[in-house]
Amino acid sequence: MRNKFKSVFPIDSNEGRLFKLPIIAGFFLSYLSVLLTQYKINASLNSTIGVTLIIAGQLLIYLFSDTIFKRRYWLYFVIQGIIIFNYVFITPKGYTTIFHGLIPVLVFQSITVYYEALKVIITSIFFYSIYCGTITLFHGVKELIQYIPILLLITIAVRVYSIIFLEQVKLRIRTRKILQELEFAYERVAELTLTNERQRVARDLHDTLSQGLAGIIMQLEAVIANLNNKNPKRAQEILQKSMEHARKTLSDSRLVIDDLRSKTTADIDFVMAVEKEITQFKAVSNISVAADIRVKAPIPVKITKHIVYIVREALNNIAKHAKAKNAVVKIIAAGNQLSISIVDDGIGFDVKVLDQQFGHYGIIGMTERVRTIAGKIKIKSKKKSGTNINITIPIEKGLYDENGKEKNIGSR
Repeated sequence: MRNKFKSVFPIDSNEGRLFKLPIIAGFFLSYLSVLLTQYKINASLNSTIGVTLIIAGQLLIYLFSDTIFKRRYWLYFVIQGIIIFNYVFITPKGYTTIFHGLIPVLVFQSITVYYEALKVIITSIFFYSIYCGTITLFHGVKELIQYIPILLLITIAVRVYSIIFLEQVKLRIRTRKILQELEFAYERVAELTLTNERQRVARDLHDTLSQGLAGIIMQLEAVIANLNNKNPKRAQEILQKSMEHARKTLSDSRLVIDDLRSKTTADIDFVMAVEKEITQFKAVSNISVAADIRVKAPIPVKITKHIVYIVREALNNIAKHAKAKNAVVKIIAAGNQLSISIVDDGIGFDVKVLDQQFGHYGIIGMTERVRTIAGKIKIKSKKKSGTNINITIPIEKGLYDENGKEKNIGSR
């Protein structure tokens, strides 16, 4: 069964370096303690050099333990235990100092290596058995009893330090993961922002250039039809309107470019903007369009622009695909909601296969615009039964005056 150590402190190749510094410091402090002990007992130079070389060897074994033992840490700790035991013969009078210094360091290392309580306990028992067995063997039980309090104090100190140290490591790992998650989230937001901006540009280009050119093409077709019918006067009138429509398309395109460059927008009269769009459509189409617009309160500029484009797209779709003779555009503001209904008596289509058909960018653009202003759209259509587009848009901010009171909704 996996222990909580590993789930709480997940190991990371980069984080492994965090554990090396305190253990290296432990080896160094143990060596200083041995030097002082050697000095007090007037140890020979050979003994001091031997101790120095062996501690240096232990430190090198530790530094390259991952490479040498390849995660077989039990072998590493066994070798370190054998080396520690041999200090009894190298420095018989100073080995207890080495025991008090290196054994707690190696126990702490087992905590940072295994992350499993059972293995840490087994390793600790191994080293403390060397400690107790050696002192008992060479000095007797009485000497061991004198050293046990020192060992307990050192063990408690190591345990407290390990808790504090591992908690710091845990916080550092968690912080790094949070930073990585934030970086990923930032990249995702940037990606979504770019995608949304591309969709917005695509909608604006479709609703200005594409629809504008489609209108001009319809007018030019009407010109050709009138010329073929030997009606040059009507053809000239339509051609004049075509030129005006081309200028308007150019103007709308410039507005889109300006909107992309700047976020400032001027106030737009909602009713006038929609009525103007319907009037322009009538001028280039033989379809009869009835308008019923009942909105008194000002509508936010952002919503107004989207609705104008939606109405334009719906009417252009009726002209290009519906083969309708009549259409009705009804926009009513009631409460905090704007209801839009666009109905025609054309040939209709199968709504179920709409998503599978290529080239219906107008419907896609309408749907995206409605969602952008938190609205809902429903399209009902049957073959030879016309099409009914119903849109509802919340406009809480557009129906209140400067004092926060609800404005009256009249009829127009």
